[in-house]
This record gives sequence, structure tokens and C-alpha cells, in this order.
Amino acid sequence: MALCNITSGATLGCRDNVGGIESVFILSGSITTITAASNEITDISGTGTFFEFELPRNVGDFTETPNPSLENGTLYFEQVVNIVIQKLQTSVRNQVNLLALNPNLKMIVKTNNGTDDGVGQYFLVGRYRGMSVSAGTGATGTAFGDANQYALAFTGQEPQPFFEVSTGGTGVLTDALTGITVA
Repeated sequence: MALCNITSGATLGCRDNVGGIESVFILSGSITTITAASNEITDISGTGTFFEFELPRNVGDFTETPNPSLENGTLYFEQVVNIVIQKLQTSVRNQVNLLALNPNLKMIVKTNNGTDDGVGQYFLVGRYRGMSVSAGTGATGTAFGDANQYALAFTGQEPQPFFEVSTGGTGVLTDALTGITVA
């Protein structure tokens, strides 16, 4: 039998934790190499641009669910990222269409939770098999104050849980990228 012994526990800690995501970065390009130390990504090398999609407060989330099967001896991690892009308009519609067509999106999620100076944590999702649009709506709302927006869900199934992307303490995503830009 393979050894799957745990290596540490988890303490309760302080109540200095917050939820939600601030933005997502979606790659138009390719990743050639990922460098990791202690299961934390220290460099992502490749070509192209990570385009940032800034999110309104309290509307984006990231969930990862382990899916084990004792009967089959398998385990995978389902990753789901939900975002909202406000204001229906042609330029957004065009990007939504391109996102929906792409079956292998690489994404970095920036959370609201992070350091004392307000810099969120970054997590790479869809590392091995990619993310794809699994659901979405474009809606005008009914009342004057209703949302006029696109809501998109991205789903991926990965052999390992997400990895945190380290920026070396700077909080700047480009410090963890080589050959890839951020726009």
C-alpha cells in the first residue's frame, strides 16, 4: 500500500481571513514551464498575456472540491470559478464568446484574502487540464437598479489541488512570470 501519511495539522489561528475574489487573470498564450518549491509556484514561464478581469465586490468566488472514489481508487479536484462582468456591450460580448470557445484556459485567481497590506493571494487553476466555460448568462435585469451583466462559470478537473503563486512578497503578479505579460 502506498504511503499517504499526513505531514502536519492545522491550527485555528486568528480571525484574519476574508472571502471572495478580487480579479481573475486569463492567459492568451501558453505556459511552457512551471517552477515550484514546497508546492508553491515561484515562476510561470511561457508566452502571451494574462488579461485581468476585475470584479465588482462580493460577486466572484473560487471553489475546489475533492472527488474521491473508493470503488475506483481515483481522486480528482473539481475547480469552479464564478465571475461577473458588468455592463452588456459588444466588446465584452466578443470576449465572452472567445472564452466560451476555448476548452483549455489557464487562470490565476486573485483573492481578497492575503497580507496585512491588502494584497490578495494568487492561485493557479486549470494547471494541467485547463478550465472552460461551463455555464453563463447575459442579462439586463428587470428593474432600473438590477444588474446588467454577464455571469460566467469556469470549471476544470485537475489531478492535484490548486497551487498558490508566490510573488516573493511583493504582491505583484509579474514578479512570478517570465515571458508572460499582464494587461
